[in-house]
Amino acid sequence: MGTFGEYIKSALSSIRTNKGRSFLTMLGIIIGISAVLIVLIIGDGMKATVNSEIDSLGAATITVSLDDTKTDKTFTRQQFENIEENIDNIYGVSPSLSVWGNTKGKKQEIYEVSIDGGDTASQYASGMEMLHGRYYNEADVEDGKKVLVVSQMFANLVFGYEEVVGQTLEITAYDITQEFTIVGVREDTPLDVAYASFGEDTIIGANAPYTSLCEAYKFDVDKEFNSFKIYLDSDYKDAVLGQTRAVVENIMELRGENCVKISSGAGFDQTTNSILNIITSVVAIIAAISLLVGGIGVMNIMTVSVTERTREIGIRKSLGARTSSILTQFLAEASILTFTGGIIGIIFGISVSFLICKIIGFSFSVNPLLVLAVVAISTAIGLFFGIYPAKRAANLDPIEALRTE
Repeated sequence: MGTFGEYIKSALSSIRTNKGRSFLTMLGIIIGISAVLIVLIIGDGMKATVNSEIDSLGAATITVSLDDTKTDKTFTRQQFENIEENIDNIYGVSPSLSVWGNTKGKKQEIYEVSIDGGDTASQYASGMEMLHGRYYNEADVEDGKKVLVVSQMFANLVFGYEEVVGQTLEITAYDITQEFTIVGVREDTPLDVAYASFGEDTIIGANAPYTSLCEAYKFDVDKEFNSFKIYLDSDYKDAVLGQTRAVVENIMELRGENCVKISSGAGFDQTTNSILNIITSVVAIIAAISLLVGGIGVMNIMTVSVTERTREIGIRKSLGARTSSILTQFLAEASILTFTGGIIGIIFGISVSFLICKIIGFSFSVNPLLVLAVVAISTAIGLFFGIYPAKRAANLDPIEALRTE
């Protein structure tokens, strides 16, 4: 241990003697380490922020459908209820029915209307923020009440103002005209905005109980649906996915027929993460090139150091210093330079990453394993690029070294 301590003291003494050169040597490592850390930390922050934004769009959804090439069965109201009761940790299930019709505005303008029919669980869909009134409830669905939740755009275009709860209007679809009562006004969704600029005619959106749409426009509620959506917290997605197939196959008596198809938003999450991982990896590889440059700088400076200290090495070897001792001393010097540069680079990289994440609004978190890996890499660089000059110093012939001026 005493001998090892002497190596360290000797290496530190040499570094202190050449402070400027030692700093320039470490600078390459500092820049390389900090650049890699900044890229990786910001990349993780970007992924966390994007995933958070995706989650904030609304509840996670799982879509379940029956393969109509393998079965002609459809879901009944009772089966929807049974499925919802037998799957844990969900907000609910909802079939989906789209009705396209038209209605008149206050100045007798005709507006195209898209009504999404569903169960109460559909209120957890993305962008479903209520501004006035309420969403339709279980009683509305159970009794098939002709109630409507309209978008802001719908309210303003048809009535000329936003707070229209309690108003009635007629909607014509499939040559049938029915009167609906507005019970709520929701915030416009991106789909509402897209529909508003679709083609020449403005399409306005609304939501209603699927049972009321079936009754109003003559759909058979027990024969119309071969698919539905499950709304749930994303934390339970894996558990619910594991449960859903068995529950649906049992209730629909389709065990072993492989005709229940299940899809979820997980594919979108994974695709997003994959794209971000690729971007982060490519930029990190580019940043890592500076580490290679820093390592070559260490090798160059250590080679110069060997040349300058050739006579000193010759004296030490003539006094009995072993080749391994010379090798260890120079490797210790290279390792201290890169380790110190790595620590400074980590502090600088984390600090800059924190500032950037705060400025652009990304999540900030540091993986301890990443920091340990960076420390290990910086030290390994010192050892790897220090081997050549260290071996060169250790293999010097003492007589030739002593002749060096």
